This record gives sequence, C-alpha cells and structure tokens, in this order.
Amino acid sequence: MLGLVIWAAGTLVYRLTGSSFFEGSATGYWLNVGFTGILCAVVFLGVMKWRNIKQQDWLQGAICIALPGMLGEIPILASFSELMSNMQPETAGRYAALLFGCYSTVIGTAWFMSAKADSQPISETGFVGTEQ
Repeated sequence: MLGLVIWAAGTLVYRLTGSSFFEGSATGYWLNVGFTGILCAVVFLGVMKWRNIKQQDWLQGAICIALPGMLGEIPILASFSELMSNMQPETAGRYAALLFGCYSTVIGTAWFMSAKADSQPISETGFVGTEQ
C-alpha cells in the first residue's frame, strides 16, 4: 500500500510540474535524474528503517515499494499525451527513463544491502562439523 501512495505522490508532482523537469536543458534533466535517484534511495532506506524491516529482507521490501509504481506507470505511459498533458508527447521517453532509473536505484540498493546483511565472515560461521 505504501508503494502505491509513494507512486501516486510522485506521479502527481510530475503531472503538475513535469515540464520544468523534463523539457528544459539537458543539464537540468540529468540533475533531476541524479537527484531523483538519490531521493528514491533515501526514501526507501528511511521506509525500511521506519518499518523495522530486517536488512536481509530489504529486497522483498523494495519489490513491495517499486512494483505498484512500475505497474501504475503502464497506463500513464500508454496514454502519456492525455494523462500528462502538461508535457509534450516526446517527453514520455525522458519520463520513462527517469522511472527506470528510480526503480533500478531502489531495487539495486535493496539488493546490495540485503546481500551485505546475508554475508558473514567465515570466522563467524564456523565450519561443518566444528562446534563454536
């Protein structure tokens, strides 16, 4: 449910102000992509900590957050001209690229942090047949 709320809020922001983010200079666009990727990762990390999700389960958490938005964007992108009428139709590619970047950042961050939590040094795990 939280993933759906985050997606709806982000989509509304871009619906209202998207032309200033996507239809300006190339430098402005790439700054937006970088900032949004960082913001997505920070929000994700904050949600995981707020909800007290164990770090090794963050990949599952990322799926719960990212999947509603990824599915919700299908009709948005399919009807971009009508639903995001404040932007030019050719802006759909830049918008979609930003979304791929954001979702990839969330899933990649979760994968990295989950894998990091799952790995333990051999000295802590012991060997088969030995007692600790």
